[in-house]
Amino acid sequence: MALHVGPRDLEQLFGEGHVTPADCVAAVEASFREHGEGAASIVPRHILTADGGPPAPRSRALKLSASYLRTSRLMGASIYSTHFRPGDVDMWITLFSGETGRMLGVLNGKALSLWKTGATAAVAARHLARLDARRAALIGTGHYARTQLQCLATVRDLAHVACYSRDRARLQAFVAWAAAELPGTSVIAADSAHAAVRDADIVVTITTSRTPVVEGAWLAPGTHCNAMGQHAPETRELDGAAIARARVIVDAREQAFAEKGELLIPLAAGEIDAAHVAGELGEVVAGRVAGRRSEEEITVFCSGGTALEYMGLCALFVERAQAVGLGQMLDD
Repeated sequence: MALHVGPRDLEQLFGEGHVTPADCVAAVEASFREHGEGAASIVPRHILTADGGPPAPRSRALKLSASYLRTSRLMGASIYSTHFRPGDVDMWITLFSGETGRMLGVLNGKALSLWKTGATAAVAARHLARLDARRAALIGTGHYARTQLQCLATVRDLAHVACYSRDRARLQAFVAWAAAELPGTSVIAADSAHAAVRDADIVVTITTSRTPVVEGAWLAPGTHCNAMGQHAPETRELDGAAIARARVIVDAREQAFAEKGELLIPLAAGEIDAAHVAGELGEVVAGRVAGRRSEEEITVFCSGGTALEYMGLCALFVERAQAVGLGQMLDD
């Protein structure tokens, strides 16, 4: 029988300390390592629009992707609807045993995606940011920003975090939360994205902006940037200069070149070529592709999100939920 793990179960697992942000980062990192070792497969995201037309950033659509981890003997898929209600998604993740074929779990992806996205960015920062990186900039303070900061704090000892959002009330509320969450870290509200990025070692963009929120001219030598918020071909959070100046790593090449505007827009403009992408994050984690090559190099991780990142994480939640009696068993 499969275990259903819902939002309240996830909240209780974290609230009672059965799962930590560091656990999430470790689970996602292990999945990327398998991918880099050639022991995992990814089906890139497929998008079916309600009107049958090409996908757009606000299309009503059904989105599907899948992954198989052969070493971990895990497989599964994510399926979700978008924009049938403004700004909302309805997402479910299925997890199967890659050994027996039996379904192991069904998890609420809307809650889980917050941790998946935060953990993925933290894995990238662990392998691409300078070891002495302690100053971060967070552009965007919506729902996904919290787990970005919580997971990032597990891989680097953050001394200072500058945050920026166009919504001043949301920005102030986020800074108050972050200061309480990380009591040893200075957390401030910046007056602009440029001001937030100016002295940062690690920059995280987690917005819904269609146009760049960070310019390459702002990035100091040695900066690492995680572009986490957009995956439509005509949208991007980083401009062409940021990409052209950087060593660029993606989560999965095929999907990135199909939908990541950070790459497709400068490609079309002739600012970069396809070879500008140095590798996939799994290849870096597995040691098959170099990550950062010098203290002065600018690095960028372009993430669109794949089903791979859910598999080990789902297994973690199912295992911990079963151990403490959370979740609901579903009939065969």
